[in-house]
Amino acid sequence: MEYKNNYSTYTMNLNTFIPYICGIKYYIIPYIYGMIEVVMNIKSLVIKQYQEIIDKATQQIKKLKTPPEGWLRTNRKALQMPAKIIMKKAGIKTSELYRIEKAEVEGTLTLNKLKEAANAMDCDFHYAIVPRGEIKTLIENKARRHAVTLLNSANVHMQLESQGTTAEQIELQVDQVTEQLIKEMPEWFWGETNDH
Repeated sequence: MEYKNNYSTYTMNLNTFIPYICGIKYYIIPYIYGMIEVVMNIKSLVIKQYQEIIDKATQQIKKLKTPPEGWLRTNRKALQMPAKIIMKKAGIKTSELYRIEKAEVEGTLTLNKLKEAANAMDCDFHYAIVPRGEIKTLIENKARRHAVTLLNSANVHMQLESQGTTAEQIELQVDQVTEQLIKEMPEWFWGETNDH
């Protein structure tokens, strides 16, 4: 670039420099957007993998029902393992074993105690937290409830201003807002529907 005091030379050089900068701008911006899209695709792929893991575990766990007497007592009886053997292995007293079995049924036993008792019976301890349904369905249902709440509130205000919408328009809006909420997953998404 020439730095002469001549205004026309400066303008000529500036006029050739600006298209060059703009060319870079038009090359870099799509590249950046492309990279953002790649990152977002990777993020959604990872989320989908997590959802598949949880959905598979949910299907397997739902088939299991806790026995009425609890897993500890049921295993002990099925193995025909004398209580004194378990107590010796676990290093506990007689009354302690029965208290542990009772606490399991009541839901007051710690995970560590369950693990120790299972180990004393040569059993494995498995622990899982699974949702009450398929992940995709839970997300869609939650988004729809939020969408209905948000749009009902907006519709009340519009009706007050004599600008109410038809049932078809509301349903279309609910679908659109639901899709947007699923895509964005705002911070308040898993809160109550009236918390936003």
